[in-house]
Amino acid sequence: MKVRAAVLDSVGAPFQVQDLDLQPPQAGEVLVRVAAVGVCHSDWHLVTGDTKHPLPLVPGHEGAGYVEEVGEGVTGFDKGDLVALNWAPSCGTCFYCRHGRPCLCETYVGPIWKGTMLDGTTRYSRNGEPVYHYSALACFSERCVVPAPCCVKLDPTLHPHIAAVIGCAVTT
Repeated sequence: MKVRAAVLDSVGAPFQVQDLDLQPPQAGEVLVRVAAVGVCHSDWHLVTGDTKHPLPLVPGHEGAGYVEEVGEGVTGFDKGDLVALNWAPSCGTCFYCRHGRPCLCETYVGPIWKGTMLDGTTRYSRNGEPVYHYSALACFSERCVVPAPCCVKLDPTLHPHIAAVIGCAVTT
């Protein structure tokens, strides 16, 4: 599918809204139609180069939206569910998760900083070349594919603008 997204191509460059290709969710992943997104200082650190990350990338790690599709093996989410997107998913079983440090989860920390999904690939591409995900989310896009543990199902009466800040500002 084609989506519009803000892309950072190089340190110091402005975000550019571009058309990207987005693959459907794979096993353990969810496709979310982004309804609201916040701009955090962490996104700015990508522009300044204070945070090193593979480029080009779609920033945005403070968002909320609606489930459009789930990949194989994903349970607990239905099409239309409102979700806050969590930039710090955890597996619940690794050493750090078992010892109360889920933000250091061995399963997710590596891929998150490499800008990929758990399988080491991206779901975004441009002209056949990968475009990386920031913090497993890439919310500066009309739609994003994220690992299912990044989705926090919320009361459908909550406004997406409020739900978006739960993903970073509130949890931080």
